[in-house]
Amino acid sequence: MQPGTALLNEADLSLSLDVSRTVVREAIKVLAAKGLVESRPRTGTRVLPRTHWRLIDADVLGWHFESANPRLHAEVAEVRALIEPPAAGLAASRRTDEEAAQMEALFARLAASADDEQAYVAVDLELHALILLATHNELLAEMASTLGVALRVARTISIRAPGGAAASLEPHRRLVEAIVARDTERALIAMSAVVRSAAHDVRSVLALDGGGRRDAAVED
Repeated sequence: MQPGTALLNEADLSLSLDVSRTVVREAIKVLAAKGLVESRPRTGTRVLPRTHWRLIDADVLGWHFESANPRLHAEVAEVRALIEPPAAGLAASRRTDEEAAQMEALFARLAASADDEQAYVAVDLELHALILLATHNELLAEMASTLGVALRVARTISIRAPGGAAASLEPHRRLVEAIVARDTERALIAMSAVVRSAAHDVRSVLALDGGGRRDAAVED
């Protein structure tokens, strides 16, 4: 629905969706809190311009990813490149011995699940979230849920690239080793390589449609 478009009124939405008016009312509140719609007396509920949307909200980001928009994936890759490499450097300097042991254990699980896509994605998300937590920066740790949405979608796409999950094991091994060794520079470089590799794989997969034709808009 385009910005400015009016939603059906509460009664009609309730009838159309076969849910109670209470459910409709609560759903509208959720959408309004995320900046997607605005409800006013007399004019009803309307879709707000995109500039009002809370795009980094985990739900909003997840809904956007359903469209497999290459531009969105490119923007997420840019955000990851700005946040995750420096965060890995911080984690290398601040991680606890317990966190280092957890990262090594997670990498072992990652290697063991290379043939199981669902398991691999889940462990990969755990590892990246732990790295943000290991920065001991509350704001970075808070980003784990939002980045987790992007990572989950990106990883489910990137593992369809040649080599699949196994191809990302070596970059992750170097990343974990650098953080465990408290080598901040090497950790930053290793995470940069992980992010670049994932972005390349996502672009490669999204560039191919069902007929094998490439979309020039997402070429390297």
